[in-house]
Amino acid sequence: MVNDLIPWVDTHFRTLADKDHRAMAGLSMGGFMTASVTMVNLDKFSYIGLLSGGTAAGFGAGGPGSPIPIGAPAPPPAALDLKTIYSGAMADPAEFNKKVRVFFFSCGTEPPLENPEALKIHQQQLIAAGITNSYLYISPGTSHEWQTWRRSLFTFGQLLFK
Repeated sequence: MVNDLIPWVDTHFRTLADKDHRAMAGLSMGGFMTASVTMVNLDKFSYIGLLSGGTAAGFGAGGPGSPIPIGAPAPPPAALDLKTIYSGAMADPAEFNKKVRVFFFSCGTEPPLENPEALKIHQQQLIAAGITNSYLYISPGTSHEWQTWRRSLFTFGQLLFK
């Protein structure tokens, strides 16, 4: 992504090739990959969108990579450790706020794979820790599906490059 794809895009298309004009978003497992790529490359991305995936609130009781079994109640999110969450990108909230203009995450309201209550708690924890650029969108009446992501992308898109 960083070594091959971004330079290729910047040489073949009319882009503003700097972090202030670069966003990355992904849905479901793509949200997890977006978090994995962007959080260790904050010098290259100012806008991050995690659509139904990629947040610490979306992980099962076993931690990152541990899914919540379908039909099982989702455990409450653990207290955030900013030194370790998102590869430590938020360890210094003031620095994270300077580097990232929008940290957007979303989900639908319907089970079995969506967990809006956990995301609300996740955002509250981020705000309490000093992360001021987080945005949460919850798509009413949808689950882990295209309608959720269409609405999420529409909402995220309105926050980009302002």
